[in-house]
Amino acid sequence: MLIITPDSMLLFLFSGNYSYLNKVHKVMRRLEQMYDKLLLGVGVILLAVLWVHIPAAPSRDVHHYAVYTSPSAETASTSKWTYLRPDKTLSPREVIHIQLKALQQNDKSDSGIITVFNFSSPANRVRLGPLNHFRMMVRDPAYSTILNFKSYKPGKMVIADNSAYQMVVIKGQDGQQAAYLFILTKQKRGPYKDCWMTEGVACMQPEPQSYYL
Repeated sequence: MLIITPDSMLLFLFSGNYSYLNKVHKVMRRLEQMYDKLLLGVGVILLAVLWVHIPAAPSRDVHHYAVYTSPSAETASTSKWTYLRPDKTLSPREVIHIQLKALQQNDKSDSGIITVFNFSSPANRVRLGPLNHFRMMVRDPAYSTILNFKSYKPGKMVIADNSAYQMVVIKGQDGQQAAYLFILTKQKRGPYKDCWMTEGVACMQPEPQSYYL
């Protein structure tokens, strides 16, 4: 005769529920693993997209330097301006000329933009942010003319103590012209002491911008 007691009934129900919960737990674990793999796959795809759209920095094992003998001398420049940096022997006119030639010959690796970033003063870099953010700023419509432009006409250089100013009229690839004011300062301290560096480049047309590079 089978005798069913309350205790045996509870044991039977508990055993059944435990088996069911164990199966549910295994299913949930599998779903979590699938979800983790899905998130990983999406993350890899997003990184690949960003890698394609953001140009890589030029290789550090290839250095291209231009030689400058005087502010008025013709410059033997190349299509690369990789890691060209400020030097205390460069005059304000030469510093602006270097940046203009670099922007005119900017390539897919943005070596020209990197050169301009290299010549930005430490105080200016705090405002500009990291290099990739600066790359996007240069591509703002207000500065579209300045990349790979056809030609430029420099204005008179004005130097007052440790500051220098020069207006430059640039003719873009589409034939449109735009005026930019280069603002330089001579550094008083730090690794670039006595070097002329850029504090900003203000677009002057059609009206001065509230911000500048």
